[in-house]
Amino acid sequence: MSLFKVRDCWSTVCGRGETFGCDALAVDDLFGAGEDNIILGSLDGVLRVYGVHSAPPSNLQYSPSDLLIEMQMDSPVLQVCTGKLISCSPSKNIAVLHPFSIVVHGVNCIAGSTDHGDQYVLETMYEHKFDRSAYQMVVGPFGGGSGSRDFACIMSLDGVVTVYEQQAFGFRTALPNYLHPFPIKYVRSVDAFITLNADLCLVCYKYQELADPSLKQKCPVWSCTLGETVYDIQTVEITSSATTIHVLGERNYYCFQGNGVLWFMKRLQYTPCCFHPYILGEHPDTKTMCMIVSDTDSVLVYDQTKLRWSAKLSFHPCIIARASFKALQGCLVLLSETGDLRFCYLGTEPMIFMAPERPIKDYKDTKNQLVQLKKELQNMSLQDETDTLPLLKLSTRILNLRSEGSGKLCDIEIDVSPSLAISSVQITFQVDTPLVISPTVVHLKDLNENITVRVMAYRENDDTESVVSSTECIVCAYYSRTSDVPGLVQQTVRLPMSLVYEVHSTQNLDFSWSTKISVDESPVALKVLFKEFVDSSLAELCFQTITGFSKYVCITALPANRSYEIRSSGPEYVNVIIEEILFRHKEYYKTKKCVVRCDKNEMPVADFYRTIEEHVELKRRLEFVQEEISSLCSQYRIIQKCLFNKLKENTVHSVSGLNVLIDNTHETLTEKMSEIKFVKQELKVKFSQLISLSRLLITMLGLCSKNDKILEEFKETIVYFTDNQNWEDIVLKSLTYLVGNKITLNVQSDDPAHAVMSLRTLIDYVIQHITSIKDELPVKLKKETTRGVSPILESEEDFYTS
Repeated sequence: MSLFKVRDCWSTVCGRGETFGCDALAVDDLFGAGEDNIILGSLDGVLRVYGVHSAPPSNLQYSPSDLLIEMQMDSPVLQVCTGKLISCSPSKNIAVLHPFSIVVHGVNCIAGSTDHGDQYVLETMYEHKFDRSAYQMVVGPFGGGSGSRDFACIMSLDGVVTVYEQQAFGFRTALPNYLHPFPIKYVRSVDAFITLNADLCLVCYKYQELADPSLKQKCPVWSCTLGETVYDIQTVEITSSATTIHVLGERNYYCFQGNGVLWFMKRLQYTPCCFHPYILGEHPDTKTMCMIVSDTDSVLVYDQTKLRWSAKLSFHPCIIARASFKALQGCLVLLSETGDLRFCYLGTEPMIFMAPERPIKDYKDTKNQLVQLKKELQNMSLQDETDTLPLLKLSTRILNLRSEGSGKLCDIEIDVSPSLAISSVQITFQVDTPLVISPTVVHLKDLNENITVRVMAYRENDDTESVVSSTECIVCAYYSRTSDVPGLVQQTVRLPMSLVYEVHSTQNLDFSWSTKISVDESPVALKVLFKEFVDSSLAELCFQTITGFSKYVCITALPANRSYEIRSSGPEYVNVIIEEILFRHKEYYKTKKCVVRCDKNEMPVADFYRTIEEHVELKRRLEFVQEEISSLCSQYRIIQKCLFNKLKENTVHSVSGLNVLIDNTHETLTEKMSEIKFVKQELKVKFSQLISLSRLLITMLGLCSKNDKILEEFKETIVYFTDNQNWEDIVLKSLTYLVGNKITLNVQSDDPAHAVMSLRTLIDYVIQHITSIKDELPVKLKKETTRGVSPILESEEDFYTS
């Protein structure tokens, strides 16, 4: 950061609410008075010309008389340039580029006869209209002129170059390998244009070759690969036969000679915004200088690659230039996008902070104080930190369920109560698919009082086969103040079961899976446990999933055995019901302790492993179909090329065989696209079943766990959501770390069967530790026996430690 600031000596704001582009400013001596004028054009269509009156630098301030011309155009002004653009006239004119035209204006000065001074009038000389959208304009003595006349070259957005020889149309040609508009500049010493092509190569085209209509293919004289986009290109004439080309890229500043030889290059450690190269001194003692404005609002002055000066700017400019006035030579001209125009110079008034003298202090007892402080820190409890009230409080409630269309939905209201003013709050919702919260994210700004946010929960209408693994909804509120550390408030609510299940009769139903949950107290009656579904006493209650393919879950309360019996069409449909039973049973017996347990032999471990194998097999099938589609697409493109070549022969027999082949390829490709859509849907359904079985396994392990710490780590490992379906790889790596070196696995093989076998071995090992009284897993070793991860490669550690 620089200690110096750029000092303003003249400033004004151009209009109100106007916007200026990166080519909106031009500096030139329009009247031959020995001082420059500033020409501005805004995207709102206003053209302005400024001239500074002579005054000492200390008294150089903006005066209304400095605005010589202000004129409203019919179209936005994209760029302004100056040059001798009128035949038989040695004076300079202003060329204004609009989106679909270029207009050349002359400036006439009418001498004043009173104290009001001279009057300046803008006169339209001629206009050229074109059909293509213009991007940039270049003015110069194209064709090797002596400098007595200038031509205008307009580049359109699609890479077409149009040259106007003053009032007459010159020629139009298209640049090759052009996809994106980039800056274009004219190099007078070699009579050529410089621009960037689609390959991010700096290319140089001779003017005579572009103007030659007999050349169908325009080839560059030289090219240089930059490998990055270009913000701006500028040229500086050292002599009439020597010109330097300056290019400002995303991360580099280049300087080329006119023949394309790279003179020097500077790697920038910041993001540049704009730049202006210039020369100091007379040939042959000239110095190549460059001013670059960074994204941190600083101007850096370079002598080739050496940084000579750095100063802080008070605003963010989009254009920087140099101008000379009688009162101030070589001042900086800065223009922002909002029209803030300033003339500045590099001041030498530093902002230096003088540190106060350190008082003399006795350090004899410092060591003892440090030891005592460490002991106090170690004895401190984290309770003080956890007991501090958050700045934000959430109160969530579920509103009544209602039907809409073919599905059901419910509203959720969240009362957000800040204790202090909060600048930003972001509320997110996390639910298991296919349940959806809309909107998923709520943003609040400048929160000073209580506010109620309402969202909607429902099931995806286009996903009727996926399994709902849980009805829990986690509401997270991230809040931040301007002066404090960001905070987080989290709350978990349960969505209504009616979003997922509805009551069904138990007649003529076959159940393939069952389990029992034992309780110490008598089981709660079903009419009390599920009072929103039944009104009378029932021995058993059957639920049906609200999907296209109905599945059933039946609950039976057995008071004699002090247990609940759950039967279902499959274990993947049970977790929501078991979670609701445990939650509601605990709420019923909240005044007394009631132990709930289950038999570990009834856990659906075999179904869990079978679902993993089916999920892996579906992923392999998806990869196979994707490879087939890629091969068919390549074949289709080859047939198309052959077909186009055969069509040049203008005979029906030449394309008869290819016609049949391309039709068969297209039909096969259509079938494979339908197949991959079906496989992706199957994979989505299977993944939902896998997550549901994972949650069920964790729920039942919690009822027979003897090591809750390992259970919590196991839950964080296997209940993992991922969009790219890499569940097996992530869980395998996590369990391998969790288990440590107690089990040796063949994890180097790429065969998915080996990964499934390794998963089964690891999960069995962890389940055994959870359901039996054993020590913690071996990953929790003492810190002194572990070796940290080195940021240096093992092959290089000896070099750094020797």
